[in-house]
Amino acid sequence: MDKAIVDQKYRNPLSEYIGVYPKLVTGPLYIFDGTFKDINAQRKKSLTLYDQLRYNVVPPVFVVFFTVATQYLAWKGNEEPNFRLSRALGNEFSWKFVGLFFLWAFLSLKVPSKIYKGPVTSFGYTPLYSDNGFLYFWSTIALSILILNLSPILALRIYYNFPEIIGSLNICAFILCLWLLYNGKYAPSSKEKLKKQPIIYEFYRGMEIHPRIFGVDVKQLTNCRIGLMLWEVLILVFFATNWLLHGFSLAAFATFFIQTAYLAKFYWWETGYFNTLDITLDRAGYYICWGCLVWVPAFYTYASYYIVAQFPSLSDTYSLLILVFGILSVTLNYWVDYERQRFRASEGQCLIWSSQLVAKNTRNGDPSKNFWSRCKTTHKLPYWINALGGAHPRVLCH
Repeated sequence: MDKAIVDQKYRNPLSEYIGVYPKLVTGPLYIFDGTFKDINAQRKKSLTLYDQLRYNVVPPVFVVFFTVATQYLAWKGNEEPNFRLSRALGNEFSWKFVGLFFLWAFLSLKVPSKIYKGPVTSFGYTPLYSDNGFLYFWSTIALSILILNLSPILALRIYYNFPEIIGSLNICAFILCLWLLYNGKYAPSSKEKLKKQPIIYEFYRGMEIHPRIFGVDVKQLTNCRIGLMLWEVLILVFFATNWLLHGFSLAAFATFFIQTAYLAKFYWWETGYFNTLDITLDRAGYYICWGCLVWVPAFYTYASYYIVAQFPSLSDTYSLLILVFGILSVTLNYWVDYERQRFRASEGQCLIWSSQLVAKNTRNGDPSKNFWSRCKTTHKLPYWINALGGAHPRVLCH
């Protein structure tokens, strides 16, 4: 049939306004080619907008915002009246402190110990980890207490140099993330093939899931050996500083003890952490490595840091109740993690709450038979309660 006749006979009456022409097909159904093209174009346009936000906007905004935020928090929580940019570069004390702590953390992974094999990746790699986290946790606490007893003034020096310490951590984290970017792009340790993305996104996300540096796993070093252990050492230092300046405070002790109990739980369960999304899915880049090296020591310690300058005026009775409440939440949090770890280790062949679970997917069993699956957020409730308990003097210090 002549195209002009088809156009005239089957012309869409709205085509004057939207430029849509139908195509004749078998039966009474008409498929509007132009309409589909417009819809596809809109979908591509929406996807492009999303990609622009995901790859080009969010990463640089987050990198700048959170990097600056850590320095701002360290400045605002201290008694220093004026902000000095030079503090972000560190000083002699901060670089010595960070250097010695990094060395101690690194050596903990070189000490002969049991090796834990993580889940095999989709490209056939089996990550190896040092299974000595609980020993590392308690030996670090014991050494820190010994040093602080021999030199109590050291607690004050760490407290007053905290902005410089965060500055040194920031610089170290950026150097590491730049190395991870370069190594992942030009000398990857795995055979995994990645689609090329904007370089700022690759820096933010990371390139490899299980990179190694000097023979140790990068994420075990940054997450478990440095970030979380710095959290513990710093809250111990801030508690000691509070005691030196103001005398013993049950509120400050409750904040310190709840967080210590949570971290002790983590190190006891460390091999379970190697099966979580942080380790098995997230790539080693700014998002997770900088987050553990800088954000965790800067933000998670903030309650203990802040109440040194803003001494809490809470009754001992209230503080004791919060302490009990916090320890209970830590216990429940561990119970949740234990259920998940046991279910995965047995591949579902176990009883949880006296019931055999049915694996619906890789995360959950029967949605009514355990903490993890009772609802989408129930398993996080003990974690939130624990965070509130640890931060209670900060929230109510005035």
